[in-house]
Amino acid sequence: MADIVVLGSLNADLVVSAERAPEGGETVTGADFAVFNGGKGANQAFAAARLGGEVAMLGRVGDDDYGRRLKEGLVTVGASVEGVASIEGVTTGVAAITVEDSGENRIVVVPGANGAYSPAELEKDVAFFEGAKLVLFQLETPLETVAMGLDLARLAGCITLLDPAPARRLEDAILRKVDYLTPNLSELSVLSGESLGEESSEAEIVQAARSLLTFGVGKVLAKLGARGAVLVEENGYERIFAASVKAVDSTGAGDCFNGAFAAALSRGVVPVEAARFACSAASMAVKRPGAQSSFPSLEEVLQGLR
Repeated sequence: MADIVVLGSLNADLVVSAERAPEGGETVTGADFAVFNGGKGANQAFAAARLGGEVAMLGRVGDDDYGRRLKEGLVTVGASVEGVASIEGVTTGVAAITVEDSGENRIVVVPGANGAYSPAELEKDVAFFEGAKLVLFQLETPLETVAMGLDLARLAGCITLLDPAPARRLEDAILRKVDYLTPNLSELSVLSGESLGEESSEAEIVQAARSLLTFGVGKVLAKLGARGAVLVEENGYERIFAASVKAVDSTGAGDCFNGAFAAALSRGVVPVEAARFACSAASMAVKRPGAQSSFPSLEEVLQGLR
């Protein structure tokens, strides 16, 4: 049994590097191409395991080379993949990613087997929730599967963390089952109905996050990129600052943040210090290309905090 269960997606990331992304109808020449292990679920499981967490991954892949490669990658950091089954007749999920010289990225995801991880499939994995301390979710698997997983986690007495990405509105019935909601600015904007951007003030961000608490969310940990994060709860909020670094590739940085936060929480670290640990991990991840391949070790994160 694992302390941390991650229910989510596994994707092969097909990454093209270019000076800039093309406009509509335009072709540009890229500088490099590589294939990385990815998917929000697998990324968060990888980060949590690499940073010392005991992790079990739940999800689905196709019976193909990408699926086998994704499972092997998780095993290298000690994560359990017994809950990652192959589904015949569908391909492993794929993400086509364009990374600009500025570090910004544009992503198109083909769900593949992730979209076939139905509630019926999840019923095969119920035993993984027993004995776990916390469960991470994202929105790259069917919403009905996420909802069922939240119920199972609550019944097992687990802390629930939801990364609401890709951005979409969520019903109150989902939100009230979430102990920690971890949106970035665009996701926070969609969920709260507030217009937020890079120029939004701290007060505006906190107000938007606090509005989600009225729907039953326990705490909101908003990811602010280079600005760090803010942890908002009923009795106030804490601002967490990030180290100033030169971004090479922001792909997977938010996933690294979530995995790091979960790893710290599972070891009994208080939430604000766990968020500080997560900021340090994410700041290091953007300094290297790729998603999982960019995630730092526990020693690197601790050194960064020092």
